[in-house]
Amino acid sequence: MTDICLLLEGTYPFTAGGVSTWIHQLISAMPDLRFSILHIAPLPNPNREYKYKLPGNVVDIQDLFLHDVKIEGPLSPRAKRLEALERLANLHLDLFNGRLEGFKDALPYLRDPKLGLTLPDMFRSEEAWHLLVKIYQQRAEDVSFLDFFWSWRSIYVPLLKTLQCPLPAARLYHTVSTGYAGLLSSIAHLTQDSQVLLTEHGVYTHERLLEISQATWIYSPHRERFRVQRELSFFKRLWLGFFDVLGKLTYQNADRIITLFEGNKAKQIASGAPADKISLIPNGIDVEHYAKLAAARGKTDAPTVAFIGRVVPIKDVKTFLHAAKMVKAAIPAARFILLGPTDEEAEYTQECKDLCRATGLDGSVKFLGKADMKEWYPKIDLVVLTSLSEAQPYVLLEANAAGIPVVATDVGACREMLEGRTSEDRRLGPSGLLTGVAHPEGTAAAITRLLTDRGLWTAMAEAGQSRVRRYYDQTDLISRYLNLYEKMMR
Repeated sequence: MTDICLLLEGTYPFTAGGVSTWIHQLISAMPDLRFSILHIAPLPNPNREYKYKLPGNVVDIQDLFLHDVKIEGPLSPRAKRLEALERLANLHLDLFNGRLEGFKDALPYLRDPKLGLTLPDMFRSEEAWHLLVKIYQQRAEDVSFLDFFWSWRSIYVPLLKTLQCPLPAARLYHTVSTGYAGLLSSIAHLTQDSQVLLTEHGVYTHERLLEISQATWIYSPHRERFRVQRELSFFKRLWLGFFDVLGKLTYQNADRIITLFEGNKAKQIASGAPADKISLIPNGIDVEHYAKLAAARGKTDAPTVAFIGRVVPIKDVKTFLHAAKMVKAAIPAARFILLGPTDEEAEYTQECKDLCRATGLDGSVKFLGKADMKEWYPKIDLVVLTSLSEAQPYVLLEANAAGIPVVATDVGACREMLEGRTSEDRRLGPSGLLTGVAHPEGTAAAITRLLTDRGLWTAMAEAGQSRVRRYYDQTDLISRYLNLYEKMMR
């Protein structure tokens, strides 16, 4: 048994990014606590590697591969199979009608194959086929049955894998999202003699809404692709409903919920989280480390503007590149660098590089991949964030702590991070400029203003350093987590 079991979906230690960095800091700062990790990924990847050097107090890592299934073996006895499938049918309808109470009663029949429901029962038995037809007739007769069948299978294969995943023994379970990790935390709450903590950096269901609304892998009827629609297709609504249910279950079964900023809290409450469970603890950074980088700043040869983050669609790198083209027209000497992994969405990265060539930015834009930021922060004049969605992005804290103003989209906690959360905080003054989402013109104007107004640049750089030191010191914020862990483990 470990002290803390972290339930993680697609993050630490195999993916770099803000959430993973926060997890690494948390574990590293608590060497006396023993951590285990249950990591969720779609499929095994023989080429995966650790993006962080694991601290010595991480004593176990287990994997759950959602789509790595072999549907083979005998069916369960028919009586048990029928009972389990009937409970599943009732639970399906209850959950999608907003009734969560039946999950606890149905869980043993879904989690323990000895009680009836195995993967072959679910996907090879005649009874399961009749169940699928029944639900189709009740919920979806206006869409193709074949499409409904494959959507059902795509939802229920990873769902059943998750429901039947063994949980490592721990004194406390800590999930950093809802989704499949949140479902595991609900199972832990109902089956283990331990408490459950949820920390949401970004609201998972909101992020899935952005992803699914743009998804091409979810089927849409051919006739709908050629006209503007006022609402999402049936199958996109089905997936969103599924993730919404997982979110509500996680909120219901978490003993405590931590959010990073007030905007997140409002979204969580609107999505079903009980307000009395929610506390606010923002992210923090090593202030002294970045203060040394600020002291090392020298005059750059040319104005250097940096995009720091993963090259993926939700970061909207293309808006940054379109803005760069406009800034070049006003400040020909400006150069632009992208610092962050380029291998997560290789096709999107190539599209961004093609955009640079098409707009004549080849000589002014460099994709540098993951880099040692200790070397780069002293060489950067401005950091730009063009994300479609964020929680409380680390890059804003790092840039401000290193004495660099920021241009960022007005998403997540960006406004309170750059302009202040309380009246006392706001008196420090802004440490960057906010722009609209997917607004290259506004982004370019903000970049140009900061690069050409030295007085504004200096004022914002000083305000950022003061704000981070006063409100986002990692030592103070991690001590709050340690106190919370100790209380919940008791």
